[in-house]
Amino acid sequence: MQIGFLVGAFPIVSEKFILNQITCLLDQGIDVEILTSDLRRNTLMHSIVQRYQLLDRTTEITIPYNFKKRLLQMPFLLIRALFRHPVHTLQALYPRYSTASRNLKNLYYLVGCTNKRFDILHCHFGPNGLIGAYLKDIGVTNRLIVTFHGSDITRYPLRRGIDVYRTMYQKADAITAGTVFVKKKLIENGCPEEKIHLLPAGIRMEEHPLVPFEHRDPYLVLSVGRLVDIKGFHYAIEGFQKVKERIPQAKYMIVGNGPEKPALEALATSLGLSEHVKLVGEKIDHEVQSLYNRASVFVLPSIVTPQGAEEGQGLVLQEAQASGIPVVATNIGGIPEGMIDGVTGFLVPQKDSKAIAEKIIYLLEHSDSRRRMGEAARAYVQDRFSMEMLTNQLIRLYSTLL
Repeated sequence: MQIGFLVGAFPIVSEKFILNQITCLLDQGIDVEILTSDLRRNTLMHSIVQRYQLLDRTTEITIPYNFKKRLLQMPFLLIRALFRHPVHTLQALYPRYSTASRNLKNLYYLVGCTNKRFDILHCHFGPNGLIGAYLKDIGVTNRLIVTFHGSDITRYPLRRGIDVYRTMYQKADAITAGTVFVKKKLIENGCPEEKIHLLPAGIRMEEHPLVPFEHRDPYLVLSVGRLVDIKGFHYAIEGFQKVKERIPQAKYMIVGNGPEKPALEALATSLGLSEHVKLVGEKIDHEVQSLYNRASVFVLPSIVTPQGAEEGQGLVLQEAQASGIPVVATNIGGIPEGMIDGVTGFLVPQKDSKAIAEKIIYLLEHSDSRRRMGEAARAYVQDRFSMEMLTNQLIRLYSTLL
Protein backbone atom coordinates (compact mmCIF):
# COMPACT_ATOMS: atom_id res chain seq x y z
CA MET A 1 0.00 0.00 0.00
CA GLN A 2 1.04 3.59 -0.64
CA ILE A 3 -0.39 5.61 2.24
CA GLY A 4 -0.34 9.39 2.54
CA PHE A 5 -0.74 11.05 5.93
CA LEU A 6 -2.07 14.59 5.74
CA VAL A 7 -1.46 16.37 9.06
CA GLY A 8 -1.19 19.92 10.38
CA ALA A 9 2.15 21.17 11.62
CA PHE A 10 4.70 18.35 11.81
CA PRO A 11 6.29 17.14 13.96
CA ILE A 12 4.53 18.36 17.12
CA VAL A 13 5.62 17.18 20.58
CA SER A 14 2.02 17.08 21.82
CA GLU A 15 0.92 14.83 18.91
CA LYS A 16 2.84 11.67 19.73
CA PHE A 17 -0.20 9.63 18.68
CA ILE A 18 0.47 10.49 15.02
CA LEU A 19 4.10 9.42 15.31
CA ASN A 20 3.05 6.15 16.95
CA GLN A 21 0.62 5.36 14.15
CA ILE A 22 3.02 6.19 11.33
CA THR A 23 6.03 4.35 12.76
CA CYS A 24 4.06 1.23 13.59
CA LEU A 25 2.79 1.12 10.00
CA LEU A 26 6.39 1.40 8.84
CA ASP A 27 7.27 -1.50 11.14
CA GLN A 28 4.67 -3.54 9.25
CA GLY A 29 6.20 -2.70 5.88
CA ILE A 30 3.58 -0.13 4.86
CA ASP A 31 4.95 2.71 2.71
CA VAL A 32 4.02 6.08 4.23
CA GLU A 33 4.51 9.65 3.00
CA ILE A 34 3.64 12.60 5.24
CA LEU A 35 2.11 15.81 3.88
CA THR A 36 2.23 18.97 6.01
CA SER A 37 1.77 22.68 5.47
CA ASP A 38 4.13 23.51 8.35
CA LEU A 39 7.31 21.42 8.52
CA ARG A 40 9.16 22.16 11.75
CA ARG A 41 12.74 21.04 11.24
CA ASN A 42 14.22 23.29 13.91
CA THR A 43 11.90 22.50 16.77
CA LEU A 44 11.85 20.22 19.77
CA MET A 45 10.94 16.75 18.53
CA HIS A 46 10.67 13.24 19.90
CA SER A 47 13.59 10.89 19.28
CA ILE A 48 11.33 8.57 17.29
CA VAL A 49 11.25 11.19 14.50
CA GLN A 50 14.98 10.83 13.97
CA ARG A 51 15.03 7.09 14.61
CA TYR A 52 12.61 6.49 11.74
CA GLN A 53 13.92 9.40 9.63
CA LEU A 54 10.38 10.74 9.33
CA LEU A 55 11.47 14.12 7.99
CA ASP A 56 12.85 12.34 4.92
CA ARG A 57 9.36 10.96 4.35
CA THR A 58 7.73 14.37 4.68
CA THR A 59 6.68 16.78 1.93
CA GLU A 60 5.97 20.35 2.91
CA ILE A 61 3.19 22.13 1.05
CA THR A 62 4.38 25.62 1.91
CA ILE A 63 1.40 27.79 2.88
CA PRO A 64 1.88 31.20 4.53
CA TYR A 65 0.31 31.31 7.98
CA ASN A 66 -0.89 34.86 7.34
CA PHE A 67 -3.96 34.89 5.08
CA LYS A 68 -3.02 38.28 3.57
CA LYS A 69 0.22 36.75 2.34
CA ARG A 70 -1.80 33.97 0.72
CA LEU A 71 -3.89 36.55 -1.11
CA LEU A 72 -0.75 38.31 -2.33
CA GLN A 73 0.57 35.00 -3.67
CA MET A 74 -2.74 34.02 -5.22
CA PRO A 75 -2.19 35.51 -8.73
CA PHE A 76 1.08 33.58 -9.16
CA LEU A 77 -0.48 30.47 -7.64
CA LEU A 78 -3.47 30.66 -9.98
CA ILE A 79 -1.30 31.08 -13.06
CA ARG A 80 0.82 28.10 -12.08
CA ALA A 81 -2.22 25.95 -11.25
CA LEU A 82 -4.27 26.97 -14.30
CA PHE A 83 -1.40 26.17 -16.64
CA ARG A 84 -1.20 22.60 -15.33
CA HIS A 85 -4.75 21.81 -14.23
CA PRO A 86 -7.36 24.37 -15.35
CA VAL A 87 -10.40 22.32 -14.29
CA HIS A 88 -8.94 21.27 -10.95
CA THR A 89 -7.96 24.88 -10.24
CA LEU A 90 -11.53 26.07 -10.54
CA GLN A 91 -12.68 23.08 -8.54
CA ALA A 92 -10.31 24.03 -5.70
CA LEU A 93 -12.41 27.13 -5.10
CA TYR A 94 -15.78 25.37 -4.97
CA PRO A 95 -17.65 26.33 -1.77
CA ARG A 96 -18.52 22.69 -1.03
CA TYR A 97 -15.02 22.19 0.38
CA SER A 98 -15.84 24.82 2.97
CA THR A 99 -12.85 26.28 4.83
CA ALA A 100 -10.35 24.38 2.64
CA SER A 101 -11.58 26.50 -0.30
CA ARG A 102 -11.98 29.76 1.57
CA ASN A 103 -8.51 29.68 3.12
CA LEU A 104 -7.00 28.74 -0.29
CA LYS A 105 -5.36 25.58 1.04
CA ASN A 106 -6.86 23.49 -1.78
CA LEU A 107 -4.93 25.57 -4.32
CA TYR A 108 -1.64 25.10 -2.52
CA TYR A 109 -2.20 21.35 -2.21
CA LEU A 110 -3.17 21.12 -5.88
CA VAL A 111 0.19 22.58 -6.88
CA GLY A 112 2.15 20.63 -4.24
CA CYS A 113 0.56 17.26 -5.02
CA THR A 114 0.70 17.43 -8.82
CA ASN A 115 2.77 14.26 -9.19
CA LYS A 116 1.52 12.36 -6.14
CA ARG A 117 -0.81 9.39 -6.08
CA PHE A 118 -1.87 7.40 -3.02
CA ASP A 119 -3.88 4.27 -2.51
CA ILE A 120 -5.20 5.83 0.70
CA LEU A 121 -4.94 9.35 2.06
CA HIS A 122 -5.27 9.34 5.86
CA CYS A 123 -6.06 12.81 7.22
CA HIS A 124 -5.64 13.60 10.90
CA PHE A 125 -8.11 16.20 12.24
CA GLY A 126 -11.36 17.13 10.56
CA PRO A 127 -10.23 20.37 8.83
CA ASN A 128 -7.49 18.44 7.02
CA GLY A 129 -10.18 16.02 5.89
CA LEU A 130 -11.74 18.87 3.90
CA ILE A 131 -8.51 19.15 1.90
CA GLY A 132 -8.51 15.37 1.61
CA ALA A 133 -12.00 15.41 0.09
CA TYR A 134 -10.77 17.76 -2.63
CA LEU A 135 -7.63 15.70 -3.27
CA LYS A 136 -9.77 12.59 -3.65
CA ASP A 137 -12.03 14.36 -6.15
CA ILE A 138 -9.06 15.33 -8.33
CA GLY A 139 -7.54 11.84 -8.26
CA VAL A 140 -4.61 12.28 -5.87
CA THR A 141 -5.95 9.39 -3.78
CA ASN A 142 -8.21 6.43 -4.41
CA ARG A 143 -9.57 6.26 -0.86
CA LEU A 144 -9.94 8.76 1.98
CA ILE A 145 -9.84 8.19 5.75
CA VAL A 146 -10.27 11.00 8.27
CA THR A 147 -9.41 10.67 11.96
CA PHE A 148 -11.13 12.98 14.45
CA HIS A 149 -9.59 13.72 17.84
CA GLY A 150 -11.68 16.14 19.90
CA SER A 151 -11.95 19.89 19.38
CA ASP A 152 -12.18 19.29 15.61
CA ILE A 153 -15.70 17.96 16.22
CA THR A 154 -16.69 19.54 19.56
CA ARG A 155 -15.59 23.09 18.70
CA TYR A 156 -14.77 23.49 15.00
CA PRO A 157 -18.36 23.14 13.69
CA LEU A 158 -19.53 25.73 16.21
CA ARG A 159 -16.92 28.17 14.90
CA ARG A 160 -17.13 27.41 11.18
CA GLY A 161 -20.72 26.30 10.66
CA ILE A 162 -22.62 23.18 11.61
CA ASP A 163 -22.40 21.85 8.02
CA VAL A 164 -18.67 22.47 7.64
CA TYR A 165 -17.91 18.76 7.16
CA ARG A 166 -20.93 17.80 5.03
CA THR A 167 -19.01 17.24 1.77
CA MET A 168 -16.17 15.49 3.56
CA TYR A 169 -18.57 13.05 5.22
CA GLN A 170 -19.87 12.18 1.73
CA LYS A 171 -16.43 11.78 0.17
CA ALA A 172 -14.67 9.90 2.99
CA ASP A 173 -14.55 6.13 2.73
CA ALA A 174 -14.03 5.78 6.48
CA ILE A 175 -13.97 8.00 9.56
CA THR A 176 -12.14 6.94 12.70
CA ALA A 177 -12.87 8.10 16.23
CA GLY A 178 -10.81 7.33 19.31
CA THR A 179 -13.76 7.10 21.69
CA VAL A 180 -17.50 6.54 21.74
CA PHE A 181 -17.78 10.16 22.90
CA VAL A 182 -16.20 11.42 19.65
CA LYS A 183 -18.28 8.96 17.62
CA LYS A 184 -21.51 10.33 19.13
CA LYS A 185 -20.44 13.89 18.37
CA LEU A 186 -19.78 12.90 14.76
CA ILE A 187 -23.19 11.29 14.41
CA GLU A 188 -24.86 14.35 15.94
CA ASN A 189 -23.04 16.46 13.35
CA GLY A 190 -24.41 14.39 10.47
CA CYS A 191 -21.67 11.84 9.82
CA PRO A 192 -23.14 8.49 8.62
CA GLU A 193 -22.74 6.03 11.48
CA GLU A 194 -21.83 3.18 9.15
CA LYS A 195 -18.67 5.04 8.09
CA ILE A 196 -17.36 5.47 11.64
CA HIS A 197 -14.79 3.04 13.06
CA LEU A 198 -13.62 3.12 16.68
CA LEU A 199 -9.83 3.23 16.73
CA PRO A 200 -8.19 4.79 19.80
CA ALA A 201 -4.83 6.50 19.77
CA GLY A 202 -2.40 3.90 21.05
CA ILE A 203 0.73 3.28 23.07
CA ARG A 204 4.02 1.69 22.06
CA MET A 205 4.30 -0.42 25.20
CA GLU A 206 8.02 -0.98 24.71
CA GLU A 207 8.54 2.75 25.33
CA HIS A 208 6.92 2.49 28.75
CA PRO A 209 8.91 -0.03 30.80
CA LEU A 210 7.50 -1.00 34.17
CA VAL A 211 9.59 0.53 36.95
CA PRO A 212 9.62 -1.23 40.35
CA PHE A 213 7.21 0.44 42.74
CA GLU A 214 9.96 1.00 45.31
CA HIS A 215 12.00 3.10 42.86
CA ARG A 216 9.34 5.79 42.50
CA ASP A 217 9.21 9.09 44.35
CA PRO A 218 6.31 8.53 46.79
CA TYR A 219 5.50 12.26 46.83
CA LEU A 220 5.71 13.19 43.13
CA VAL A 221 2.49 14.08 41.32
CA LEU A 222 2.76 14.56 37.54
CA SER A 223 0.74 16.12 34.70
CA VAL A 224 1.63 16.28 31.00
CA GLY A 225 -0.16 18.46 28.46
CA ARG A 226 -0.29 21.73 26.58
CA LEU A 227 -0.83 24.72 28.83
CA VAL A 228 -4.19 25.74 27.40
CA ASP A 229 -7.61 26.26 28.95
CA ILE A 230 -9.03 22.83 28.11
CA LYS A 231 -6.39 21.06 30.23
CA GLY A 232 -7.71 22.64 33.46
CA PHE A 233 -4.35 22.91 35.22
CA HIS A 234 -5.65 25.94 37.11
CA TYR A 235 -7.89 23.63 39.16
CA ALA A 236 -5.15 21.10 39.84
CA ILE A 237 -2.83 23.82 41.16
CA GLU A 238 -5.57 25.20 43.37
CA GLY A 239 -6.22 21.71 44.70
CA PHE A 240 -2.55 21.16 45.37
CA GLN A 241 -2.68 23.78 48.11
CA LYS A 242 -4.74 21.30 50.14
CA VAL A 243 -2.37 18.48 49.22
CA LYS A 244 0.61 20.45 50.50
CA GLU A 245 -1.16 21.27 53.77
CA ARG A 246 -1.78 17.57 54.39
CA ILE A 247 1.47 16.22 52.92
CA PRO A 248 4.23 18.88 53.08
CA GLN A 249 6.68 16.69 51.08
CA ALA A 250 4.34 16.52 48.07
CA LYS A 251 5.53 17.96 44.76
CA TYR A 252 3.55 18.68 41.60
CA MET A 253 5.31 18.79 38.22
CA ILE A 254 3.58 19.92 35.02
CA VAL A 255 5.24 19.11 31.67
CA GLY A 256 4.21 21.19 28.69
CA ASN A 257 4.12 24.66 27.20
CA GLY A 258 1.46 27.06 26.05
CA PRO A 259 -0.15 30.47 26.47
CA GLU A 260 -1.35 29.83 30.01
CA LYS A 261 2.12 29.26 31.47
CA PRO A 262 2.58 32.78 32.94
CA ALA A 263 -0.89 32.72 34.54
CA LEU A 264 -0.32 29.26 36.02
CA GLU A 265 3.06 30.24 37.44
CA ALA A 266 1.52 33.38 38.94
CA LEU A 267 -1.25 31.28 40.50
CA ALA A 268 1.24 28.91 42.08
CA THR A 269 3.18 31.85 43.50
CA SER A 270 0.04 33.53 44.86
CA LEU A 271 -0.92 30.32 46.67
CA GLY A 272 2.53 29.94 48.19
CA LEU A 273 3.30 26.90 46.04
CA SER A 274 6.28 28.13 44.03
CA GLU A 275 8.54 25.58 45.75
CA HIS A 276 6.04 22.74 45.38
CA VAL A 277 4.58 23.29 41.87
CA LYS A 278 7.01 23.33 38.95
CA LEU A 279 6.14 24.03 35.32
CA VAL A 280 9.10 22.50 33.52
CA GLY A 281 8.23 23.23 29.88
CA GLU A 282 8.09 20.84 26.93
CA LYS A 283 10.03 17.58 27.07
CA ILE A 284 10.75 14.97 24.42
CA ASP A 285 9.70 11.34 24.74
CA HIS A 286 12.56 9.87 26.77
CA GLU A 287 12.53 12.88 29.11
CA VAL A 288 8.81 12.52 29.72
CA GLN A 289 9.26 8.79 30.27
CA SER A 290 11.90 9.42 32.92
CA LEU A 291 9.29 11.47 34.79
CA TYR A 292 6.66 8.76 34.33
CA ASN A 293 9.20 6.38 35.85
CA ARG A 294 9.52 8.57 38.95
CA ALA A 295 5.94 9.73 39.53
CA SER A 296 3.49 8.07 41.92
CA VAL A 297 0.27 9.81 40.83
CA PHE A 298 -0.81 11.28 37.48
CA VAL A 299 -3.42 14.03 37.12
CA LEU A 300 -5.45 14.98 34.02
CA PRO A 301 -7.75 17.84 35.18
CA SER A 302 -9.32 18.68 31.78
CA ILE A 303 -12.47 20.80 31.50
CA VAL A 304 -15.18 21.67 28.99
CA THR A 305 -14.27 25.14 27.76
CA PRO A 306 -16.83 27.96 27.31
CA GLN A 307 -16.39 27.49 23.54
CA GLY A 308 -17.43 23.84 23.82
CA ALA A 309 -14.04 22.17 23.38
CA GLU A 310 -13.80 18.86 25.22
CA GLU A 311 -11.12 16.18 25.58
CA GLY A 312 -11.57 13.51 22.91
CA GLN A 313 -9.35 10.88 24.52
CA GLY A 314 -6.37 12.31 26.39
CA LEU A 315 -3.53 9.97 25.34
CA VAL A 316 -1.29 11.04 28.23
CA LEU A 317 -3.76 9.22 30.47
CA GLN A 318 -2.87 5.96 28.71
CA GLU A 319 0.85 6.78 28.72
CA ALA A 320 0.78 7.25 32.49
CA GLN A 321 -1.18 4.05 33.07
CA ALA A 322 1.11 2.12 30.72
CA SER A 323 3.94 3.27 32.99
CA GLY A 324 2.18 1.81 36.02
CA ILE A 325 0.87 5.05 37.53
CA PRO A 326 -2.63 5.39 39.05
CA VAL A 327 -4.48 8.39 37.60
CA VAL A 328 -6.84 11.11 38.78
CA ALA A 329 -8.87 12.52 35.89
CA THR A 330 -12.02 14.52 35.27
CA ASN A 331 -15.24 12.89 34.16
CA ILE A 332 -15.68 14.64 30.80
CA GLY A 333 -15.49 13.84 27.09
CA GLY A 334 -13.75 10.61 26.20
CA ILE A 335 -11.64 10.47 29.36
CA PRO A 336 -13.83 7.90 31.22
CA GLU A 337 -13.34 5.48 28.29
CA GLY A 338 -9.58 5.47 28.84
CA MET A 339 -9.48 4.24 32.44
CA ILE A 340 -11.50 2.26 35.00
CA ASP A 341 -12.80 4.37 37.85
CA GLY A 342 -11.82 2.87 41.20
CA VAL A 343 -9.55 0.29 39.55
CA THR A 344 -6.85 2.13 37.56
CA GLY A 345 -7.49 5.50 39.19
CA PHE A 346 -10.27 7.91 40.09
CA LEU A 347 -12.68 10.05 38.11
CA VAL A 348 -13.67 13.41 39.63
CA PRO A 349 -16.02 16.21 38.52
CA GLN A 350 -14.50 18.87 36.31
CA LYS A 351 -13.40 22.17 37.88
CA ASP A 352 -13.51 20.60 41.34
CA SER A 353 -10.20 21.41 43.01
CA LYS A 354 -11.31 19.86 46.29
CA ALA A 355 -12.15 16.51 44.69
CA ILE A 356 -8.83 16.47 42.81
CA ALA A 357 -6.97 17.15 46.05
CA GLU A 358 -8.84 14.46 47.98
CA LYS A 359 -7.98 11.73 45.47
CA ILE A 360 -4.33 12.79 45.24
CA ILE A 361 -4.08 12.75 49.04
CA TYR A 362 -5.70 9.32 49.21
CA LEU A 363 -3.25 7.84 46.73
CA LEU A 364 -0.20 9.45 48.32
CA GLU A 365 -1.25 8.18 51.74
CA HIS A 366 -2.19 4.63 50.68
CA SER A 367 0.82 2.98 49.07
CA ASP A 368 -0.93 -0.40 48.74
CA SER A 369 -3.71 1.20 46.70
CA ARG A 370 -1.15 3.00 44.54
CA ARG A 371 0.65 -0.22 43.81
CA ARG A 372 -2.53 -2.18 43.09
CA MET A 373 -4.01 0.53 40.84
CA GLY A 374 -0.72 1.05 39.01
CA GLU A 375 -0.47 -2.64 38.19
CA ALA A 376 -4.11 -2.72 37.05
CA ALA A 377 -3.55 0.41 34.95
CA ARG A 378 -0.66 -1.12 33.01
CA ALA A 379 -2.57 -4.34 32.35
CA TYR A 380 -5.60 -2.34 31.20
CA VAL A 381 -3.61 -0.28 28.67
CA GLN A 382 -1.76 -3.36 27.41
CA ASP A 383 -5.10 -5.00 26.71
CA ARG A 384 -6.85 -2.07 25.02
CA PHE A 385 -4.34 0.48 23.75
CA SER A 386 -1.21 -1.34 22.56
CA MET A 387 -0.07 -0.11 19.15
CA GLU A 388 0.61 -3.63 17.92
CA MET A 389 -3.07 -4.51 18.24
CA LEU A 390 -4.35 -1.14 16.97
CA THR A 391 -2.00 -1.13 13.98
CA ASN A 392 -3.33 -4.51 12.90
CA GLN A 393 -6.86 -3.09 13.14
CA LEU A 394 -5.87 -0.10 11.01
CA ILE A 395 -4.22 -2.26 8.36
CA ARG A 396 -7.37 -4.41 8.19
CA LEU A 397 -9.41 -1.24 7.69
CA TYR A 398 -7.09 -0.11 4.91
CA SER A 399 -7.37 -3.52 3.25
CA THR A 400 -11.18 -3.47 3.28
CA LEU A 401 -11.14 -0.17 1.39
CA LEU A 402 -8.87 -1.29 -1.45
